[in-house]
Amino acid sequence: MSVKLSLNKSERLKSKKLIDALFASGQSSFVHPLKVYYSWQPLTPEYSPLLFSVSVPKKKIKLAAHRNKIKRRIREAYRQNKVPLHNKLTEDGRYQLALMFVHLSDKQTTYHKLEKVVVKLLRRLEDEIPD
Repeated sequence: MSVKLSLNKSERLKSKKLIDALFASGQSSFVHPLKVYYSWQPLTPEYSPLLFSVSVPKKKIKLAAHRNKIKRRIREAYRQNKVPLHNKLTEDGRYQLALMFVHLSDKQTTYHKLEKVVVKLLRRLEDEIPD
């Protein structure tokens, strides 16, 4: 089954309960300038198997326009490269993966750099799918 290159409402991580659980008991992986927090949960029917969110701290990037630009770049890189991970999770059918990308650099990052980092982090997550 193929997945569309979109980022629907059902694929966004918005639940306060899931986000709190992600930071409390989740794991993380880091490739400069992004850190991804992730947690595996049993698949629930109301959510997609892959939930995604982005954060750019105000403490690091002061201007809102720059924060928004970075968030747009990360979302686009994720949207373009999520298919292999999404397909693996859909085939397995047992787990749901909640992801939050956090930009930790105090400088703006180009799209190409962000895309390389997002791809590297997504490949790491593919390799960590529980058995």
